[in-house]
Amino acid sequence: MESTSKAFLLTILEDLIEEELSKFKFQLTSIPLAAGYDHIRRGTLQQANALTLADLLIQYYGEEYSKTVTHEVLKAINQRSLAEKISKFIEESGSSTGKCDKKPNKRKQENEAGPNEEKQNLTVSKTLKTTESERKLPTFEDFFTIKEAHSTIIPNCIHPMDIQMAIFHCADDFTRQYMVTKLSICQFALPFLVPNPCNHQIEFPLWSLRQVRRSWKEVEKIGWEKKNRNYDNQLICWQPTPIVSFIRVGNSVSTSKSQILNSLLSKGKHDNFFHHHSKKDNNSCLLMEGVVEICWFCPSGRAEDRFENCIAFTSLHGNGEMHEKQVKFLLEVSSVTILLLSTSDIEKMKSSILPEFFKSLKPLICLFENVENIVDEKCDPHKVKIGIKNLNKVELADKITATLKKLLKDCTSPCSLNNCANIARKYEFIIDEDQRDCQEAGKKADIIMDLLGKVKLSQRKEKLLPLQGQLWYDWCKKDKEFYQMRKKGNRSIEQYKNEIEKEKQKIRCEQYHKVIDLNNLMNSLLDGLQSHPETHMELYFLQRLSMFMEQLSKKDLETLHQRHSFLLAQVQTEKQKQSKTDSLRLWEAELADVSKEISDSTLGIEHFLREVGQIYEALEEASSQTNTLFLSLPQMAADLMVSGAPIELMDGDASYVPLKWVAAVFDKVSEKLGEKRVFVLSVLGLQGSGKSTLLNAMFGLQFSLSAGRCTRGAYMQLLKVEEMLREQLGFDFVLVVDSEGLKVPQLINEAQVKKNELATFVIGLGNLTLINVFGKNLSEMQDILQIAVHAFLRMKQLTISPRCLFVHQNIEEVIDTNQNMARRRWLQEKLDGMALAASRYEQCSDVCQFNDIIKFDVKTHIHYFACLWEGYPPMAPPNPSYSQNVQELKSRILNLAKEESRGNILKLSELKVRIRDLWKTLMNENFIFRFRNTKEVMVMNKLETLYNSWTWELRSHVLELQKQLTNQIQNGEVEEIKRSSVEKQVVEKHETIKQKFEKYFREDTDRDILAQWKGKFENNLKTLKEELIVELMKKCEVMTSGKKIQDLWNEQKVKFEHMFLEKIRGMVVSSKSMELDDKELRDVFNKIWSENISILLPPLSPSVEDPDIEIDLENILLEHFKQHPNIVNKIRYRKTKKAFSINYSKHVFTSQKSQAYGSPVEEFEKDILKRTTQIMNVVKEIMHMREQRNEGYSSSYFHEILQMIQTETEAASQGITYLLTNRYKLELALELFQQAANSFKKMCTAFKMANNPVLYLESKKEESFTNFKLSYKHCQSID
Repeated sequence: MESTSKAFLLTILEDLIEEELSKFKFQLTSIPLAAGYDHIRRGTLQQANALTLADLLIQYYGEEYSKTVTHEVLKAINQRSLAEKISKFIEESGSSTGKCDKKPNKRKQENEAGPNEEKQNLTVSKTLKTTESERKLPTFEDFFTIKEAHSTIIPNCIHPMDIQMAIFHCADDFTRQYMVTKLSICQFALPFLVPNPCNHQIEFPLWSLRQVRRSWKEVEKIGWEKKNRNYDNQLICWQPTPIVSFIRVGNSVSTSKSQILNSLLSKGKHDNFFHHHSKKDNNSCLLMEGVVEICWFCPSGRAEDRFENCIAFTSLHGNGEMHEKQVKFLLEVSSVTILLLSTSDIEKMKSSILPEFFKSLKPLICLFENVENIVDEKCDPHKVKIGIKNLNKVELADKITATLKKLLKDCTSPCSLNNCANIARKYEFIIDEDQRDCQEAGKKADIIMDLLGKVKLSQRKEKLLPLQGQLWYDWCKKDKEFYQMRKKGNRSIEQYKNEIEKEKQKIRCEQYHKVIDLNNLMNSLLDGLQSHPETHMELYFLQRLSMFMEQLSKKDLETLHQRHSFLLAQVQTEKQKQSKTDSLRLWEAELADVSKEISDSTLGIEHFLREVGQIYEALEEASSQTNTLFLSLPQMAADLMVSGAPIELMDGDASYVPLKWVAAVFDKVSEKLGEKRVFVLSVLGLQGSGKSTLLNAMFGLQFSLSAGRCTRGAYMQLLKVEEMLREQLGFDFVLVVDSEGLKVPQLINEAQVKKNELATFVIGLGNLTLINVFGKNLSEMQDILQIAVHAFLRMKQLTISPRCLFVHQNIEEVIDTNQNMARRRWLQEKLDGMALAASRYEQCSDVCQFNDIIKFDVKTHIHYFACLWEGYPPMAPPNPSYSQNVQELKSRILNLAKEESRGNILKLSELKVRIRDLWKTLMNENFIFRFRNTKEVMVMNKLETLYNSWTWELRSHVLELQKQLTNQIQNGEVEEIKRSSVEKQVVEKHETIKQKFEKYFREDTDRDILAQWKGKFENNLKTLKEELIVELMKKCEVMTSGKKIQDLWNEQKVKFEHMFLEKIRGMVVSSKSMELDDKELRDVFNKIWSENISILLPPLSPSVEDPDIEIDLENILLEHFKQHPNIVNKIRYRKTKKAFSINYSKHVFTSQKSQAYGSPVEEFEKDILKRTTQIMNVVKEIMHMREQRNEGYSSSYFHEILQMIQTETEAASQGITYLLTNRYKLELALELFQQAANSFKKMCTAFKMANNPVLYLESKKEESFTNFKLSYKHCQSID
């Protein structure tokens, strides 16, 4: 039997490698033993091989107990599988021994039994047989007799930490980093030192920890005052913090370090460190031995914080005596070390690691678990002993906290992770960042950082990234103006568009010249972006560059943001006082300067990639496409996009989509992946509502999260669909589009336009849009959705069918079904109401609910999300319910994606076209994006209608005045029109209209909304008054001058005729022999006319520029119909349109209710035709009347036509359920304006001929020549 036991032990020991056998011997000298047994001496064990060790175990502990000792030692050194083999062997040998011993005992009892006992046995036997079928219940003694069996339990699940570490060991650098970052967000401890389970080399995973960010508030005491200092979203690897290390020494310690740490970090509310009392622990972890974990305590600035500063806590798994390298490293990097040990192990540890801790100058705290009170002896104040026996968790945590605060006060050596890495290199630990690819990428990033460091922070963009600065902003403004024509002025549409194109081309040429002489920074960047498919060096490069840039500008930007916050508060305070002092203007000016400096100083990877895009666009327009650099740039971005990096879709600073660059990137992605189908998922929400967090949690994306660097513009990230799901879903990739938060402080009109453009673009692009709402309040998002609904109704040329899904963050779904349904019905009513109001304004009769425009199901398209955090940040862990909500939402999204027909899911090339068409359509929209919601649109529409009526009242008054003055001048009643008299009459009318204006703005129910436009309309009315006065005075001067020359001609005409007659007689006498022909006569006449006509011309005649009637026509239509979609192109191509004819489907609007219950449409059609014919005839009559009066041209004549159309269409719609649409008004106006323009040109020419002295006399010249010729012939015949 002895040989069998020895052979078994030898088999077990031979499975241990040399290092593991050394650990076995070490642990064998310190393991607790049963009474009566002694430890084998260290000297005896030191040279023992496996065979000798097996003999020693049998010799010291016997056959049976040696197996138990071996089992316990193997467990202690984490050799669980070998320990389980011993357990099975003990069980099998124990059961076989029991069987052998049982039989002889039974026989002995039978032989020793007497006859009476045999009878009793027979009786008992019969009794047992009779009750054999019944269940035998245990007796009292049986139940409380405890028989302990050998442990043979095999864990039925894998330890969670083994799963974590197995993934960590198998993952690449980027997966590790992603994993560690997510663990950090979840407030779990992170791997700090990781022994390799195969070769026992220790790794310091610095790269994995690089993206860990933490926020906290530290309290600074300045005298009696306390001031919070905020650390927002800091990369923790750069932050020097005190490190407190927990180490267990000895095997007899049962107290959990992790539980103590959890009490310190989160007061036991969250398990930052996993421990053996945790819910999922099975106490058989295989991969954590020797691992050091780290977690940071981040104060919130509140009184209940345990510590006032950020502190790193580390914990070594296992017995510190077994992990000498880790212990020495922790001793060097730690500000305070906390040892957890038992007094029973002290004697055995004197020669181990304890002396090193005691000799160290750094503070030391020793927690003795089997001591209750420790006598306060005089010793080093930096060496503290605490007895923790009988202390509960709170008492122990408070005691450690007080001691740590005292010791950390004198701490002068905080250590960052970067510093720790340098120390780790000294111990020959493996540093993941030291691999070749990462180092090469770091060197390339260092070159760029050196170049950035030589330039002042606020000048880096301007000097080093010149293409995306003012040149790009100017190009974007020009391109937008190309579509919207807001500053056209006195130029035709074609002329203005040509000018803009030339200016755009000039800007591109300036960019191109900068590209030719590309600076060193951009050359280095392009070198770093070169794709390395096998190593992904470009991803290392971008991440290192991003980290370095953040650290380079962090302090300066923090100062600027603090200054900005202060100035903003000052401005808001002054505005609340309704102050109009110089101080307010100074605050506002400084605030604008600081805002610009922040914008100039903010530099990220997106700005570098944006510069790459601008280089491409400049080369595309100004250079040959065979340029090597030109061809390589989109490929770089496409490689990044395919690798999963976010790519900018809309420039967040210029709020513009670089279409040529985006198209080129999509082309390269298509080349690389093929024509794959893409499901577009976009997200829209207010700033800080958790959009990016939601997407990152749902799909593991990399969108920016911090409030300090919120998403700007829109970014897209490509996700590959698993092959097994592609056929089921019907697409190959998901394109996730994250957008800028829509809530902009101190919102101005330009920002309102950008916000609405962005929202409409994001919704229109997505197959599904997540509308992210924080809490219950929908007001902001409701306003934005209303404008988006208007925009989609106006973009009829685009065949898009967007779908939306509402996500309410920070609000849990109500369990009460009735209340829940009431909430959903309320939302449905709100959305339907806004859609109906928008459809009425846009005159779309086929829309009666929100779902007709944006697909939405109130039953399934609303999700409620629990609060992201459980408690108060920064130490609060994520709420598990949030993750569950994310999974439910993800399932709903995939189900909706399945429902999408294949026709709605575009290929990559089709998506490129969709982006182009959608953006160009948005650029053509010149009206709706200026407003906050439908209410504002309708209020503005009503105001515009009233304003047009007021301005027409003033214009018609001036026209009437013009008619009176024209009659007076032509009748000779006045020789001069005084400006004062004209001004007086116009001003009187203006004041009357102004009173109506003031009353409306003062008394209307929407006066609060109207207030924002009062100043603008008031100035416009005043400007119109001045323009009308000037125009009338000029016309009167011209008519007065014309009247004078007419009268003078009438006076001088007889003299001229007499003079011509005398000249003719002289000519006849002198040329009796020959008759003059017509040419000779004209030469004579011209000479006489030229010599004498100058006496009739006034010395200074009023110079009047010829009006450009076509430009007036365009400007008036642009202004009057600016709310009409695509108005610029409709005016631009007006001459190519067919003659106006009524299209009842486009020119008549009626609701579905009116169609059902209204009067017959045939009657209304007859009325429309009649009124249209009437309007055309009246316009012709008026034009004829104007021609007869010869009053000249006035732009008010066009307004007269518009007023006539408006009056007649209103009359046609009164009391009837059918309405004439704005399209009817526009197309009729285009027809009538074009006819009127021809008439106005004739009127203008006639007026000029009548009132311009030179032209008037020229018109009389031919008449005089005819008379001259007749007189000559008459005299010739007499003679």
